[in-house]
Amino acid sequence: MINITKSKEVFKRFLDAYEDKSDASFKLKVVHTYHVADNARNIAEKLKLSKEDIELAELIGLLHDIGRFEELKITKELI
Repeated sequence: MINITKSKEVFKRFLDAYEDKSDASFKLKVVHTYHVADNARNIAEKLKLSKEDIELAELIGLLHDIGRFEELKITKELI
């Protein structure tokens, strides 16, 4: 079973380890990621999916761009 609360805690620790949290691109990516996770959850709820599927949708939204943070760290830009 998915523990979305724990998943969010782990994701936050991942973000906390990021070197330049004041970077505008980093902030934009964080806001975008949380919006996608919230939207995925809302859509899943409106579709009346099971609790586990709702949490899975939210988790997928949370992790959908995780590689982009490393890309940003290396390239210093969002492509």
